[in-house]
Amino acid sequence: MVPNIKTAKLLWSITEILTLVAAAGGLLVKGIYDNLFQADYLPGAVAQDFITVVLSLFLLVLIYFTKQENIKKQVVIIGVIGSQWYLYGILTIERVYNLFYLFYLAIFALAFWSLLYSLSGYRSEKFRNLQIRSGVLKTTAISSMLIAVLFNILWIMSLLPLMQEHHRIEYLYSIYILDLGFIMPAFFVTAIMSLRKMPLGILMVPAMMIVGFFVIFPLGLNEIAKPAFGMTINYGSMLFSFLFSIYMLTLAYLQLRYINLEA
Repeated sequence: MVPNIKTAKLLWSITEILTLVAAAGGLLVKGIYDNLFQADYLPGAVAQDFITVVLSLFLLVLIYFTKQENIKKQVVIIGVIGSQWYLYGILTIERVYNLFYLFYLAIFALAFWSLLYSLSGYRSEKFRNLQIRSGVLKTTAISSMLIAVLFNILWIMSLLPLMQEHHRIEYLYSIYILDLGFIMPAFFVTAIMSLRKMPLGILMVPAMMIVGFFVIFPLGLNEIAKPAFGMTINYGSMLFSFLFSIYMLTLAYLQLRYINLEA
């Protein structure tokens, strides 16, 4: 799918090395996020950095073994890097000005351009024989559309009072920008493409589900970490985060499992 696997692997690898350094810094440098995060989300910062370190190491190994013809591996890589684009987009837009801010900015930019490069090699004629079970396709596509609709409604309803009151919030405004401007449209558009049996949509729906998993799952870990910071766990939020993220990961797995590229 990528135009040149060597170039793609170079871009992916640089992205992951920078990500590994930034996440490791978050674990090793004491007070790195002090006064830079909303208090409720500070407990999850360590968990997020730990997941990112493990994920970056895994991805570096996966990148090494990925070949030009390994389309499904490329989809997984695109999904994970997409989630890192989102994470470091938040840190960049939220002005988390610590020692690693330039790393955040570099990852945000490099992840975007590496994704763009990865998708630039797509040619529909190469996937004209792609097939997938109808039930799996419809389940993932409809779920993707519902996710887009649900979060658009939630975020717009949150924005309306701010707009009416001319109130500018200090934290987490990046989520509205990234979700409403990029992520939710991507969920919706890839779902429509998938339902129309367009190969690019079928391939990118699981990538979007992978993005969703790595965005939502750490929110559950944030709740688990709260008692260590003297905070109370919100069990409803924790349960929702874990169940919702696992549901998206399951859909991604099933979609990739039942895509047949050799039909």
